[in-house]
Amino acid sequence: MQNVDINLGWACNNNCLFCSNGQATSAQRKWGDENEIRSEIVARRTQGALSIGFLGGEPTIYPKILEMVALAKKEGYNRISICTNGRKLSKADFLQDLIDAGLTRVALSIHSHTATLEDRITGRKGSFSQKMMAISNLVKVRDQGFLPDGFSLNVVMHGKNIKDLVEFSRYMAGKGVNDIRFNLIRPAYKVLKSRVWVPAFKTVTPNIMSAMTENEARLSLTMTFADVPLCKLPWQVLANPHLMERYIGENWDLATEVTQHRPAQDPDQSTNRFNWKVQRQEKLKSFPETCETCPLMGKECEGVWSGYLDVYGNSEFAGSSAMVQACIMK
Repeated sequence: MQNVDINLGWACNNNCLFCSNGQATSAQRKWGDENEIRSEIVARRTQGALSIGFLGGEPTIYPKILEMVALAKKEGYNRISICTNGRKLSKADFLQDLIDAGLTRVALSIHSHTATLEDRITGRKGSFSQKMMAISNLVKVRDQGFLPDGFSLNVVMHGKNIKDLVEFSRYMAGKGVNDIRFNLIRPAYKVLKSRVWVPAFKTVTPNIMSAMTENEARLSLTMTFADVPLCKLPWQVLANPHLMERYIGENWDLATEVTQHRPAQDPDQSTNRFNWKVQRQEKLKSFPETCETCPLMGKECEGVWSGYLDVYGNSEFAGSSAMVQACIMK
């Protein structure tokens, strides 16, 4: 399914330590032009997109979010989602208003199962409590059939939570969550070259294996992992096509074109359009030299965040190609 994501602007009610938008200025935190956003919703549907997502910043604090969701429904999109920090969804009435307007899916970002760490990450005391209330509200409306495309948790794997993947998954499963997406942190802005926040693959891989093992044995969640080079997944996964299909996040992603609305000094640059997969592969990720003989290079595998190589170098990738080859030939 063709999907379009519309970034409404960088305004946000959090101040996350590893925000991919970096330290946005007050000018950058202003919303995009309303008429441009409306025109984009209409134009993308005319071009054939049936799925649309609203991003930020934080889309739930955008003053016209209900109108934009309703417009998307009116134009004929059958999958309408938001990616949110979830804090405003702690208000059940607001969530219901979004659903009534046409919302069919929610991705909620949360990065710890403890209040202390989550509040520290977001820079907002009480954000964990609000997010957990939002999760409770989402479970309720999902079970009532009001979110036909479901809801998932969007989790950044980082140095402070990488050893807690099993406990996090157990905790959230106990709250009724049935879909978790784990994304490896992108070293940028505040966490650039930080070994505290950016874990090495020698730590990432065994903890992914533990989470998968727990999921297979007890949890049975929809659980996916993204932005991890394939050779840094557990070899048991590489050697098993069923597990590859089930757990590799990129296999689940829709083909997505992103329209980014943000204020700029030059009005001609206020709207930026790009393909998210191409953006990752061509601008944000790299392949170490040892990857050149790998049969998955640039195909199934997107490579590694370039910022990761700035932190740890290439040594972890020596011999990886042979391991991949051995696994995919089984």
